[in-house]
Amino acid sequence: MSLDEKNANGFPQTGILPKVETQALQFVRKYPDYDGKGVIVAIMDTGVDPGAIGLQKTSDGKPKVIDIVDTTGSGDLDTSTIVEGKIEGDYVTIKSISGKQLKLSKDWTNPSGKWHVGVKPEFDLYPNGLKKRAKLARKIAELKSCKPVGSSDDNKSSDDNKSSDDKKSEPKPDLDDLQAQLECLRSLMGSYDPPGRIFDVVVFNDGKNWRAVVDTKCDGDLSGAKPMADYRLEHQYGTFSSLDLMNYSVNIYDNGNLVSIVVTCGSHGTHVAGIVAANFPESSENVSMNGVAPGAQIVSIKIGDTRLGSMETNTGMCRAIQAILRNKCDLVNMSYGEPTSTPNKGYFVELSAELVNNHGVIFVSSAGNAGPALSTVGAPGSTTTEIIGVGAYVSPGMMESEYAIRDVKSMKEVQYTWSSRGPTVNGHPGVCISAPGGAIAPVPQWVLQKNTLMNGTSMASPNACGGIALVLSALRTLGIKWTPHAVRRAVENTAKLVDGIECFAQGYGLLQVSDCFNFLESNAKNAESAFAYSISVRGHAGLVATCSGGPTKGVYLRQAAEVIGVQDVSVSVKPSFHEDADKKIMQAFEQKIVLKATKFWVNAPKCVLMHSGGRSFSVQIDPTNLLPGPYYAEVLGMDATDLSKGPLFRVPITVCIPEKIQDKSGQRYNFEKIPFSSGKISRKFLAPPQGSTSVHIKFKPSGPIDTSRGFMVAAQWLTPQESPRATEINKFVYLKTGGEANYVLPVKGGHTLEVVLAQYWSSLGVCEIDLEVTFHGISTPPLVLPSDPAVTRADVTCWFGEETVEPKATLTHRHITYRPKSYNVQPLPAGYRDELPGGKSVYEIILTYNFDMDKKANCKVTFPTLNGKLYDSPFGSQLFMVFDELKYHVSSGDAWPDSKTIPKGKTTVRLHVRHDNTKLLLTLKSLPLVLERPLAKKLNVDTFGSYINALSKGGKFGKMRVTSGQTIPVFFKSPSTPSESKPGELLVGSYTLLKLPAGQTDPNAIPITLPVAPKPAKDPKPEPKAKAKTAKPKEAESKDAKEEQKEDETLKVLRKAAISAIDKLKG
Repeated sequence: MSLDEKNANGFPQTGILPKVETQALQFVRKYPDYDGKGVIVAIMDTGVDPGAIGLQKTSDGKPKVIDIVDTTGSGDLDTSTIVEGKIEGDYVTIKSISGKQLKLSKDWTNPSGKWHVGVKPEFDLYPNGLKKRAKLARKIAELKSCKPVGSSDDNKSSDDNKSSDDKKSEPKPDLDDLQAQLECLRSLMGSYDPPGRIFDVVVFNDGKNWRAVVDTKCDGDLSGAKPMADYRLEHQYGTFSSLDLMNYSVNIYDNGNLVSIVVTCGSHGTHVAGIVAANFPESSENVSMNGVAPGAQIVSIKIGDTRLGSMETNTGMCRAIQAILRNKCDLVNMSYGEPTSTPNKGYFVELSAELVNNHGVIFVSSAGNAGPALSTVGAPGSTTTEIIGVGAYVSPGMMESEYAIRDVKSMKEVQYTWSSRGPTVNGHPGVCISAPGGAIAPVPQWVLQKNTLMNGTSMASPNACGGIALVLSALRTLGIKWTPHAVRRAVENTAKLVDGIECFAQGYGLLQVSDCFNFLESNAKNAESAFAYSISVRGHAGLVATCSGGPTKGVYLRQAAEVIGVQDVSVSVKPSFHEDADKKIMQAFEQKIVLKATKFWVNAPKCVLMHSGGRSFSVQIDPTNLLPGPYYAEVLGMDATDLSKGPLFRVPITVCIPEKIQDKSGQRYNFEKIPFSSGKISRKFLAPPQGSTSVHIKFKPSGPIDTSRGFMVAAQWLTPQESPRATEINKFVYLKTGGEANYVLPVKGGHTLEVVLAQYWSSLGVCEIDLEVTFHGISTPPLVLPSDPAVTRADVTCWFGEETVEPKATLTHRHITYRPKSYNVQPLPAGYRDELPGGKSVYEIILTYNFDMDKKANCKVTFPTLNGKLYDSPFGSQLFMVFDELKYHVSSGDAWPDSKTIPKGKTTVRLHVRHDNTKLLLTLKSLPLVLERPLAKKLNVDTFGSYINALSKGGKFGKMRVTSGQTIPVFFKSPSTPSESKPGELLVGSYTLLKLPAGQTDPNAIPITLPVAPKPAKDPKPEPKAKAKTAKPKEAESKDAKEEQKEDETLKVLRKAAISAIDKLKG
């Protein structure tokens, strides 16, 4: 059969789940026994449905999914309540925690006679898509169960017995009233939110294993159900109902006191598992749907938290490490990731590195889908040195089978436009290899279809993982030992570089399974293949050093100031031996290394003699003669005794040369008639002038085009220890004749901006594009306004060019700060679930916050100290839960909280943070919670051109034209705080300065804050006015004078009498 085989009707099959491009199909046909047999792959994802097609048995008849665990805790329920049963005939009856009478089978073995009980709401387990469908079905079912008024047989019989006179005397129904009732019922039904069923759960020990039964019928009769043990023991699973087709399994912890009901929180994980290892019968035409390694077994580890809409948490990922080790997994696939501020840093990152280095597990992960700009790779896949990060490739065969692309013969193999690109900010390549990034593969049964098409580096990673599983299967069968480092080196050194795809996208190339196996087989006895070489670069004080926070993994020259001269860096290379390595072997280690620079602008020594302590050498980079654009080079370290082995280590070097300034100010760049075709990318690196605060990017077709073209536009600049998410735009747009696209982005002077235009990989045809980039430089500091009445001055400076200033300031939210009411640090229950490798204990601090909500509001619960960090977080988890005054769980949140509705009344928030160091946890005991509440009405802050106008509420600031170097004052009048705000709160918002063309807003939103001051107890009152004196006639004045004289004489007499009396007393 040919590799581009088609079925009898001519349907192309090999591109459905691509295996030809990576030599996987050829390898399995040549070595049918090396199809993944004997290899166990952990899938860290949304969970794997054991009922999905192709995921029941391996090619040799073994169970496909050998363990299913939920490490997030989203399926947990408390079953610590213990009751005793009562025998009634053929049944045992018990009382559930909800008060319901439950009927159990008398045949169940329970030597202790004790039953653990608990409950779990149905919709707490369902993913959002299924929950929406189930709620609609429940609503329809409830409607159907309701009988229309007056339709019962009893009413009909009663009506028939009435005489005609009685009927005539009855008042006729008021049609208007009935219509009003109908509208009211419709309104109530429209807003009705079915609460879902409550599942009773019973747990008992049969003398050997703990078992659980879930009352999925909710009728209290569990006697016919089959008690399930932990999935890994008996591989049992059930289905909640035929309506939802949601399959579930259980795991029981803490001596029966905790049950985890394991479900999938999305279809992603099942699809990923299908790519790795789905297996279909040989006799079926479905063999084209086989996964890459149909003989491999799967361990499903659900790290997507259902409470967070499938978002991963550090709790789930750290627990996953133990599940991987417990099941003795050879490989891990993790098609998850987020941006990070600091590569190779963070609690989980350190654990994953330990998993590879100390436990010999190969870790494969997706590079990310944030391309096409450089340095968009995500954590952990491409920012953790020990993990193999995989980019997404698409072939013409995939285009035909999966995407139904017309005129596929004219298409070339390319990288998906959105596939993330390297390097990382610490100089590491980021993308290690590439693999096909699309597939039609199995999905969970609740999706109501057998399989579906998905694409992303999430699909490329399992394709590569499955390919590596084939290699491991061959090595294990042949008795050849391996290490993660040996396999990775073979993968990189045998990957196929695809013409026309840049190295930043494809890494070292497309995985080649057969070549990788041959490399490992021929180098099986080479001792140096057993360990990795760590690279550390010092002496470069530019972006890389400041972004990574220490020594780097390569050289990354990106800023304009870094590429105007020759750079010298010090490179340290050290072999990384296993922690249990024989010290005699380490002492005797010596290797002659030949160094080779791959590009003329890099100068390195010719050789170095390596020993176990490592060696350092100097590398010189001369970018001064390079034209604008990105460049990549390496210094290769090769075994002097056998150069055919390929590199033992690589020192990566990336240089970005900015475009030449096109005008004196450097404010504007124009690029005309840039040619494009399917998948074509154009990168421009621009040096923003000092003082730049924003950039306007405009592009349009240079001339008429026959049909619209799909384009991705991306722009990004990097800043030290900041996630790229804060400094980028990434958009998709269709362009047609006469069309134009405009985008704005905040920038910073001195930080090179990359602007990328890319015709989408599937957008056919050619065209030319004109690109215009304009920088703006208007700046002023963030403002803190004093309480009203007050005026605050801000000096606005124009750094270059000419700009129109039109300040607009608005306060939009209340920030209310709360401190914890209490905290508690406790060790987590003993057991493998919450232990670190080596039996190390994990502790948890629980912070409890209380506050009152005066009314229902859409709020965001934030913890500024922790938010925005996941893979780069030093803590083992951060998860908070919000409860109303009835202790009902309202919502949950993590590192990136969303706004959620919080009901009126007393509210409790519980924040859970984990770590193995209690002292570190105790630093959080007073951690503030900041509640972000939108103002009922946005509060505008008036601006004025002068202090006098601001005080007197004269003419407001309109527009003003400012020129380069000019500074003008803007005066902000503090507004009166709204009645809803309370003393101690902050009113926050932003203000902008630039007047831009219609349809655009200034992206440089500057923070503005107004503290709410205490209100006076009483409004101040004016001082009483003095009574006006009236003129008196002379006679009256003379009389008054005589009266005053009499009063004075009387006072004198009284004074003398008092003195005389005192003298007598003294005597």
